[in-house]
Amino acid sequence: MSPSTSEFSAIIALFAALISAGSALIALFAVLMNRKNWRDSNRPIVTVFIDEKSSTEGLTIFNLHLLNSGTRPATGVQLHASKASIQKILSNQAEESRRKHIEGVFTAESRVAVLHAGDTLETSFGIASTDPDQQWLNYGEELEVEVSYRDLEDRSYKSTIPLKVRPREGFGGGIWRTAA
Repeated sequence: MSPSTSEFSAIIALFAALISAGSALIALFAVLMNRKNWRDSNRPIVTVFIDEKSSTEGLTIFNLHLLNSGTRPATGVQLHASKASIQKILSNQAEESRRKHIEGVFTAESRVAVLHAGDTLETSFGIASTDPDQQWLNYGEELEVEVSYRDLEDRSYKSTIPLKVRPREGFGGGIWRTAA
């Protein structure tokens, strides 16, 4: 038994409808993936690092840098660290005022309202010294820091970043300098 013309037309119409529905689903999936990729590419990416401000024989002054390497501004940028982690990087000889200075970096009072794309902010972060009376930080110690922030559409982000108390330049133990 062969299909009649009307049955054949109905089968072709059903096949075309299925192809159209499949194409619509693929297009919808592509739009959703494109939107997700756009959001992943066009967002703030905030990192934090310690670097040397200046150094002389036996004394290194450090700053803490906050960098937005993303393509959009970050709002409400806040650094978090446990009290135990902070104590680990602080020297036993550090004065109470110096301890409070370092701890203050990780409080709500130090939250940055807006960090624009491409901007880097810095704040003083202590001294490592061979002289125990000037020692704030334990050179070479590491601190786990959580960075939390939001984008302009109020999506929230969190990253955990290890901070090491040592200069970034010469991270492997030294650098070659040209003779002057």
